[in-house]
Amino acid sequence: MSALEVRDLNLLRHVFLGLALIGVAGSLINAGYGTCVEIIAAVAGFSLLGFILQELRRARRKSLELEGQLVQLKRMNSFDEMSAGIAHEINNPLNIIMQEAEIIRVNIEFSESCLLTDEIDESIGVIRAQVRRCSEVTRKLLDMGRKRLPVTQQVDINKLLKGMLALVDEEVGGKKIKVVRDIPSGALSVNTDPPLLRQVFLNLLKNAIQAVGHRGEIVISSRREGGKVVVRVADNGVGIAEDKLPHIFTPFFTTKSPEEGTGIGLAVSLRIINQLGGTIDVESSVGKGTVFSVAIPVNGARSS
Repeated sequence: MSALEVRDLNLLRHVFLGLALIGVAGSLINAGYGTCVEIIAAVAGFSLLGFILQELRRARRKSLELEGQLVQLKRMNSFDEMSAGIAHEINNPLNIIMQEAEIIRVNIEFSESCLLTDEIDESIGVIRAQVRRCSEVTRKLLDMGRKRLPVTQQVDINKLLKGMLALVDEEVGGKKIKVVRDIPSGALSVNTDPPLLRQVFLNLLKNAIQAVGHRGEIVISSRREGGKVVVRVADNGVGIAEDKLPHIFTPFFTTKSPEEGTGIGLAVSLRIINQLGGTIDVESSVGKGTVFSVAIPVNGARSS
């Protein structure tokens, strides 16, 4: 039963209680029991007041959550515009550096006065590798700034996940990582953008692989929950500290080493899921692992 259905039942229960008490109160008034009526009215009032306060607190929490999401979206929009311009400016010198490094290598290789030693060749290789890494970062920045509208279609989430896990099997080959598939045999059809969703799941799976290192367990599951399909990617890796959890979707914030991550993947994933009308939740404990829950609405807006 969904949370919305539970709240509806609570509301109906209080309404019926109030009506019943009013009916009893009317009968007692007719019978001349005034004091009993006052007690019943007080009980009914406190009961309804408690329910109203509970609903007000729930509405306040929801309002704060929506306000936080709105602030995050505004920041992401501003960052998207800025990042696209920065990426374009950086790409040109990166291309020149890569070309010049190759020219240096070729000139030394064919030069009679200068030998291409192993040290020089290795240094040139390092330059090329770092340029490629910077190019990957700028590519992600450009992806963030493109604001491509989702092209939705009916897709079987379970089939999509199985295809993604085939890629993961290749990546964990040689490592002592156990990948558990908790995926129903039937279809879980949703109206969404498959390429964008693959990008999100691939990023979450890569994060899980890095979190468990060379030994650990990753569990991926899918379930229909109300009007949404929820996919969970869980690992028993290093986990995320409580003070860092609120920042993990912030661009360039990362708990990984510089060689492992840039802090862009989760920011892009959050933006994609928001575009698809869904949500991403995370639970984590240091030393115990992390669980990412991606909820996608079954009936997304169809592309025109």
